Amino acid sequence: IIDDYHELLASPEAEEFVRLIQEGSSTRLVIASRQRPKWAGSRPIVYGEISEFGRELLAMTDEESAELLGSRATSLALARQSEGWPAVLALAAAAADASPPSSAVPSSLHRFFAEELFQRASPSLQEDLFTLALLPSLNDDEFPEELQSSVELGAELGFISGEPVPEVHPLLREFLLEKLLGRPGGIERVRAAIEHCTQVEAWDAAIGLLTRFRCDDLVEPVLTKAFKPLALGGRLETLSSFAAVFRVAPSFPPPSIDVIEAEAALRDANFQLAADLASRARATLPEGHALRSRTAAVDAHSNVQLARFEVAEEGFIEARETALEEVDETEALHGLALARMLGERGNVDAVVSELWRRRHVSPTHLLRAVTTELSRRRLEEGLAEPLNLEEALQACPLVEDPRARTSFTYGAAYVLAQQGHYRLADTWLTRMWTDVEKFDLEFARPLGLWTRALIRLGMRRFGEAERLLQTLEDSAAAHADERHALNARILRARLLLQTGKHAEAVKLTSGGCPARIYPSWEGEYLATRAMAYATSGDLANAELASTQALAVSGMVEVRMLVAAAEALAHAGEDGAPERLMAEATRLGVWDPVVCAFRACAALADAAAISAAWRDRIERMYEDSSDLGLARRAGFRTRSTRAPSEILTPRELEVLGLIAQGLRNPEIAKALFISQSTTKVHVRHVLEKLGVRTRAEAVLRLEMFS
Repeated sequence: IIDDYHELLASPEAEEFVRLIQEGSSTRLVIASRQRPKWAGSRPIVYGEISEFGRELLAMTDEESAELLGSRATSLALARQSEGWPAVLALAAAAADASPPSSAVPSSLHRFFAEELFQRASPSLQEDLFTLALLPSLNDDEFPEELQSSVELGAELGFISGEPVPEVHPLLREFLLEKLLGRPGGIERVRAAIEHCTQVEAWDAAIGLLTRFRCDDLVEPVLTKAFKPLALGGRLETLSSFAAVFRVAPSFPPPSIDVIEAEAALRDANFQLAADLASRARATLPEGHALRSRTAAVDAHSNVQLARFEVAEEGFIEARETALEEVDETEALHGLALARMLGERGNVDAVVSELWRRRHVSPTHLLRAVTTELSRRRLEEGLAEPLNLEEALQACPLVEDPRARTSFTYGAAYVLAQQGHYRLADTWLTRMWTDVEKFDLEFARPLGLWTRALIRLGMRRFGEAERLLQTLEDSAAAHADERHALNARILRARLLLQTGKHAEAVKLTSGGCPARIYPSWEGEYLATRAMAYATSGDLANAELASTQALAVSGMVEVRMLVAAAEALAHAGEDGAPERLMAEATRLGVWDPVVCAFRACAALADAAAISAAWRDRIERMYEDSSDLGLARRAGFRTRSTRAPSEILTPRELEVLGLIAQGLRNPEIAKALFISQSTTKVHVRHVLEKLGVRTRAEAVLRLEMFS
């Protein structure tokens, strides 16, 4: 159900979104609008795909009007003059003895009857009605007690409606506000109301009055106070809608509008625009302004995304120096640590220690500290020790800022995926994705898509990983984003390695990198290239790529990918599997080991021979759903997933025929395939389900039916 749909007509994107829902799904829509949607043409109406209820159907009949107004002739004439429109007739019922001009149209009638009702009020009640129309609420702790009797009198007149919560009727409120401007001192009362709304933090009401009456000189003081509560509460759209009103002047808007637009551009992944707008605002905001720190932080965050780490670091230092509140200082500290770690510029220990010292100041401080600590461990000792995420997870619902929550949940999902805990990582990523969707955090979508593809690849869901990577590649192409295109190529190359397409992986990783990119992404790309060369037998180029990767980045995932490349290059030599397992244990990173074992069965077989590592390898195969490798190693690993989640459509067909009691020759005949192909399908079915016999496979099918 969409009310006031006409408010969306100025946005082609919104119209297109609703059109896609209407045409591409079975969702039934009810839309109330003063204008017909552009997609609601005559053809779907004629063919019954859309039912249109116009004014003539919604209007009250003569009988209904008579029941409301009475049956006298003047009432009947009034009903016809108003064209049966309920809003007009409701007011006419309250002012039943009024006689409007015979030529008045329904909208004029509405104003006529509103005026009639208003004139019935005493002068003091009239003044109180203006005050009530300006107040943000008639039912809160700040409501003046002396106005309570006016609320009751206003309800008797019909100006106040709503039970159990009273409110000025929206149409009559508009009438009162319009009338107020024509009275002496009207604009002064509006300005006082805006200041009152600001004091009680009724931001919607304050911004609504600012927009309605264009009190331009109050824009800066109101936005200065409203910006952080609304932005941190994920209500940036409220600010953006307001900024759009003041953006149309021929001169540059006030600096606070630039800050809003910069914040919105950052959220929408338009990082260069965000940096430009924030830089312009930084140049015009006076010393000591409450938004200086936040503006510098937005500028710096944009430059982090653009991999301009030195500029970002300078911005976060300024944000810290100009912070007037502790929360801004902590935001700057977190950003400074982020810039130094993602840029691998060193000098992070003092900043991380300071964030950790403040972690119990508030839930937000705790999330910032834990998020930063996860990044530090990736850069230094690794992930072998417990992550200790439980306290921060418990505090997560108490954190108002959705960006702080997504930064934490994404960081946790990423390191859990690197540890090889794919199902748990998927749970954390779902938490992140909930905020991304709810608050439209566009900048986080590519990272979420990539990490979900990493998780699906780790769980051996190759088809899902492929589709996620295709979505990421399409998005990168649409935005001409070379960095995320490279990031997708990294994971696609590892998908090729794990499906035996080693030459294609070499080809995919043979190009260069964008000029500005995170060192860890470049390091992963080079290390993946090393793995591709190693599986193809080109040991010289594998060693060169490994050396280049370690020269670019020291992140733990890069170090483990290089270790995996080395193991692949020397898979037939004694000690190679043991060195890889020892390094994975030391760093707590197992995803590259999963990739290496799938890419080279000989390496996996050699590792499984060692009694010291068998228990750990068995757990790894269980986490990664590598039932075939587990069977080769002699493990009794069984999948807990439904056959429909594991098997290909053809394999599901084969399993269905097995369940009917058909033997291989009969299955081959039924599917028009050779018996040798049938044997391969049957073998894959048994391996993927982790069972030994056809009877066990049928039992697994029946368990999930």
